[in-house]
Amino acid sequence: MKKAAMALMACCLIGGLVSCTASHSSANMNYYHGKTIPAEFFQVLSHTAAEIKFEIRVKFRQSHLYHLVLDGNTPLAEGWFPATKGEEQSYTVVLKAKPGVEFVTGKTYRLCIGDQNPELVSVHSTNYQCTADYEFKLD
Repeated sequence: MKKAAMALMACCLIGGLVSCTASHSSANMNYYHGKTIPAEFFQVLSHTAAEIKFEIRVKFRQSHLYHLVLDGNTPLAEGWFPATKGEEQSYTVVLKAKPGVEFVTGKTYRLCIGDQNPELVSVHSTNYQCTADYEFKLD
């Protein structure tokens, strides 16, 4: 009984360390530029300090993709979004800023679109390859 309790405590300790490491490692990711798609295929439809709405006119193969707004290598907003709507050639995405983050007018950001969650990638690597990359400035 004592051995089982010790083994359980050891597993919990190891699990806790792994989860802490994984949750903090995405901040240390290098987000490598993907295919540079011409700016005319992206448009910032609207923005506030708390969110940015994009129109993306690219037909991706995947039905869902991971979208990130980056300030350098720091993710400010992120999430999975549908990348296709039937036969339409465009889709819209509204990315909401993380708590405590505000989007600033006049500042340059990057939209990184990938096919994996950076948290999953961070378990094996500190490099995240964007499938598509768009640099934009909020007006």
